[in-house]
Amino acid sequence: MRCKDFQQHLEDWLAGEATPEFLQHLRECTRCRALAENVAPTGRWVSALRLQAPEPGPAFWPRLREQLEASERRADFWATLGWVAGRTAWVLTVVLLLFAFWVLREPAEPSTAAAFDAPQNYVEDSTLPPVGNGQLDRSQVLLTLVSQPEVQE
Repeated sequence: MRCKDFQQHLEDWLAGEATPEFLQHLRECTRCRALAENVAPTGRWVSALRLQAPEPGPAFWPRLREQLEASERRADFWATLGWVAGRTAWVLTVVLLLFAFWVLREPAEPSTAAAFDAPQNYVEDSTLPPVGNGQLDRSQVLLTLVSQPEVQE
């Protein structure tokens, strides 16, 4: 037997199932014997643990049950939250589509440029002469608005 094979069968030896070849190599090889001496106490500890399985304390089962129930409650919460989020997304999508449909169906209001071309409400007392079609030029309206004194409230 080679040292490599010896290491593969070391666990069997710790369990008490060593082959004659393994024992022969253990007697002949000093390196493998030193390894076995270092590992032997570990094998006794492991075998002692296998024989004496620890018994859970009196508080173990109630704590385990409590943790399992808490885990189920958390899972229920996230499942409910996912359901609510999904329904909310559908409702918001429908509302958004209805709003877009309503906006597209509404007639367009006059643009602000057309309202600006008729500044009668802003410069009723203007002494500037009307241009062409009875309306003021934009530059004239701006100059009139700028030259008006500010009203202090």
